[in-house]
Amino acid sequence: MANQGVSKSGLLEVLVRDQWCRVLATLDDEALTVSLEEDASRSGDGMLNGQSDRHFMYNNENSLPENVGNQKRIVKIEKQEVGGLGISIKGGKENKMPIIISKIFKGLAADNTESLFVGDAILSVNGEDLRDATHDDAVRALKRAGRDVTLEGL
Repeated sequence: MANQGVSKSGLLEVLVRDQWCRVLATLDDEALTVSLEEDASRSGDGMLNGQSDRHFMYNNENSLPENVGNQKRIVKIEKQEVGGLGISIKGGKENKMPIIISKIFKGLAADNTESLFVGDAILSVNGEDLRDATHDDAVRALKRAGRDVTLEGL
């Protein structure tokens, strides 16, 4: 083995019991080891676009209530002048996954609804179907949605 003694590691996300978790994966000559990051709710300096990342999906504070899971919901949001909707998304057709809310920023429009949760799939924005959208298509739809935004989520 030419790479004997060399290991590679990196962070990745895995879905465990309907919850995304950040783990550290290490590959060496003997095995692939996956361990839960002790501080999985933080990335970098904990800031994104000048906002703290309170609602990282790895944090139980914003867990989806049991009575909401797997139910389609229509959520109306009024965008704020500063901060927009206050969400980050991931996924898209190119990633073979739906558009998913990956972060909700405290005190911004989406957080104030108390109806959106990290891990929610966004099915449509103002009636525009996002079920087969690329990530970039979804970002564009959210940006052009205007001040009053209606999200269909699951």
